[in-house]
Amino acid sequence: MTVLITAPYHDEGLKELTELFGRTVHRPWKKHGRAYREDELIRMIHETNASGLITELDEVSERVIDILPDSAFIGVCRGMPSNVDIAAATKRKIPVFFTPARNAQAVAEMFIGNVISFLRHTYSSLQWLKDGKWNGDYLQAYVKFRGNELTGKTVGLIGFGAVGQRIARLLAAF
Repeated sequence: MTVLITAPYHDEGLKELTELFGRTVHRPWKKHGRAYREDELIRMIHETNASGLITELDEVSERVIDILPDSAFIGVCRGMPSNVDIAAATKRKIPVFFTPARNAQAVAEMFIGNVISFLRHTYSSLQWLKDGKWNGDYLQAYVKFRGNELTGKTVGLIGFGAVGQRIARLLAAF
């Protein structure tokens, strides 16, 4: 079986996939400079005789799915396979795998960073400095941008999936 991989992949992962499937062809979209279009994917699938596709951003349309063999699968290195025509894959009984919660840690860290920035008035104080609004009274900035600490605050989370759980773990340190 040949697997066409257009997602960025590290060498160890490529080696493991080659051991599992026999042959892999790695043509990452990043080296291409953009996601592959439908016609480009079709050409590469024909060229490589691929029966498996691992993608990230490329347009996996009904036309792309229609040229895949019956034994095909589609892997998507994203939290949601929004770039794949799921209805067409379902109609052809081609399984689509994806990676839910792939970015959960990054999202949780961004949330914590944004909460701290919000509490400490980081953006507005930076803008105040850039706009040259100080007038020599150092207490003006202290009073205006003093902010609050996250420690000791109660944070409510709506939903407790992968992201919510990671946020809760990070918040425990505060």
